[in-house]
Amino acid sequence: MTEKLYYHDSYQTEFQAQVLDVKEIEGKSAIQLDKTLFYPTSGGQMHDTGRLGELTVSDVIIEDDTIWHILDSGKSEGTVSGVIDWSRRFEFMQQHTGFHILAGSFKHQLGVETLASHLGEDFSTIETDAQDITDDQFNAVELLANQIIWQNRSVKAFIATEKDLENPGLRKIPGIHENVRLVEIEDFDLDPCGGTHVKSTGEVGVIKILNKERVRGTFRFTFAAGGRTVRLFQEYHTILSESGKLLTTGFADIPAKIEKIADENKLYFKRIQQIDKEKEESVIQELCAKLNDQSIVDYIYPDVRIDVLRRIASAVIKQAQGTLLLGTTGENPALVFATSRKDLDLRSVFRESIAMINGKGGGPADFVQGGGPDSAKINDALQFAKSQLKVS
Repeated sequence: MTEKLYYHDSYQTEFQAQVLDVKEIEGKSAIQLDKTLFYPTSGGQMHDTGRLGELTVSDVIIEDDTIWHILDSGKSEGTVSGVIDWSRRFEFMQQHTGFHILAGSFKHQLGVETLASHLGEDFSTIETDAQDITDDQFNAVELLANQIIWQNRSVKAFIATEKDLENPGLRKIPGIHENVRLVEIEDFDLDPCGGTHVKSTGEVGVIKILNKERVRGTFRFTFAAGGRTVRLFQEYHTILSESGKLLTTGFADIPAKIEKIADENKLYFKRIQQIDKEKEESVIQELCAKLNDQSIVDYIYPDVRIDVLRRIASAVIKQAQGTLLLGTTGENPALVFATSRKDLDLRSVFRESIAMINGKGGGPADFVQGGGPDSAKINDALQFAKSQLKVS
C-alpha cells in the first residue's frame, strides 16, 4: 500500500520514494511507489501531474487502494525524486475547498443537500436536491459562500473519532466508521473527504456560480473558484470589451443593443424568405415551361440548399411531363434528378453523375438526390447525365 503524503501536507511539492512495482497500463509505464504526493483522480477531483526524476507523470489512478503513476514515456526503478505541478495542485485545492463552501452555503441558506460533484479541468459542478430555486436564492447562496471566504475561516482535515461521526453538523454520513477523514470549515461545514484543501477559506479568493441546469428533476450548478475565476472574468471582460466596440455601446447597453439587432434581423430574414419564395416560384414556372418543350431539362440554381432543389423538382414534376436534372453550386454542391416517366430508372446514371463531384446519395428510381464537395464539376455531371438519358 502507498503512503498518501498529500493527506499529511497538501502544500508539500517534493518527495523521495522507492519504486515498488512497474506495469503497463494502456501502452504506458505505470509506477507504484511506497509513498507519494501525487493525488489520484478520485472523489470528483482530478489527478496531479508532475515529474518522477526526468520522467513526466501525466496521469495518476487508484486501483484497489494502489496508486499508479502513469508516465508519458520511459520507466523508473529504485529511489526516485518526485515533484508535483504546484499550480495545478493549488487550483484544485481552491476548487475543492470552494465546493465544500458552496455545499455548506446551500445547506445553511436553503436546507438543500448535495448529491454529487465534479472538479474538472476548466469548470466544476455541484449537483443538489433542490427542486426549484429563484434568482434571489441563487444570489444569496453565492453571497454567503463568498462571505465565508472573506472571513478567512480555518480549514482542517483529520481522522474522525466516533464522537465526530455523531456530530449533528456532519453534512454527509459516511458508509464506514473506521479511518474516516473529515474536512472541517470552521463553524460552517463538516464533511467526509479525501481530497486536497487549502488551510483557510481566504485562499479560495472568490467563488462565482456560472450556470444552473436541470438534471433528473434537480439542479446542477457550474462554478469556478480562485484563480480560475479571475482568468474566466478576464476572458469575459475581453469579450464584453470587443462586443462593446463592435456594437459602439457600453457594457450595460450591450443586451439592449443585441435585442434591437435581433429584432431587425427577424424583419430582414422574413423579407429574404419572401424574396426567396418569389424566386423559387419563378424558377418553377420557368422549368415547367422548358419541360413542356423538351423531354430533358438541366438547370443550375447556385448557392441554395438541397432541400430547395427537392421542393422545385417535386413541384415541376407534378405540373409538367419529362425529366429534370437540377444542380447547385457553392458551399454545399448537390444534385437532384426527378422524372415523371414510369419506365425510367434514374439511379444508375445518378450514381455515375454524383461520383463526378466525389459525392454520395440515392433514392427511388424516379427521384434521386445527393451531395459532394466538388462544386466545379456540377455542370459536367449534369451534362453527362443529360447525354446518357438522351440515348436511353
